[in-house]
Amino acid sequence: MKLAIISDPHGSFADLKAVLESVRRETEHILCLGDLYECHIGKKRRNERFHDVTDVVTYDPDYEALLTFPSLRGNQEERIDEVLVVSHPIKTRIALLPEQTTLDEALFLHGHQVKWNEDWEPIVDKGKYPLVFIGHSHIPGIYRKGRSLPWEIGTPFKLKKKRYVINVGAIIFDREWCLYDTEARTVTRMKA
Repeated sequence: MKLAIISDPHGSFADLKAVLESVRRETEHILCLGDLYECHIGKKRRNERFHDVTDVVTYDPDYEALLTFPSLRGNQEERIDEVLVVSHPIKTRIALLPEQTTLDEALFLHGHQVKWNEDWEPIVDKGKYPLVFIGHSHIPGIYRKGRSLPWEIGTPFKLKKKRYVINVGAIIFDREWCLYDTEARTVTRMKA
């Protein structure tokens, strides 16, 4: 199976639309690692509560219409859910998002749950899944034993029977995503 792994659209209609057009030329299987939305409330104000959706997040019906794929809960969704105390379709969608999911040998999560070094490289504890796909930092990369490996756009990277952390990059601004071929055991860095 070929799985498109996308992350971090942050509410950008134009960027998400462009990426989805690119993705659909390759596969119909899509998973988003989170941060579908951009929370307008910063971390310092996360103890406040808001009753007006527009104070917290931009609601765009055209953007919502693009969200036809499964997604995980990112840190933006967590903050929106925490500070928005009124019933709204965005709040309903967020309530249904899982924090992580798996597929065979792969674990998928947003990435705000892992540690990061000063260069924004992930530090992921060993676990039972040899492949860990993340987003969050907006910096695409493949990591093995804490070291970044070369990964060029459009060139499939062959996954050996080893442990890897794969950061798929960000939709917003960069329009990057990852094509994971489960049968060929490759990950390809893509750009719309």
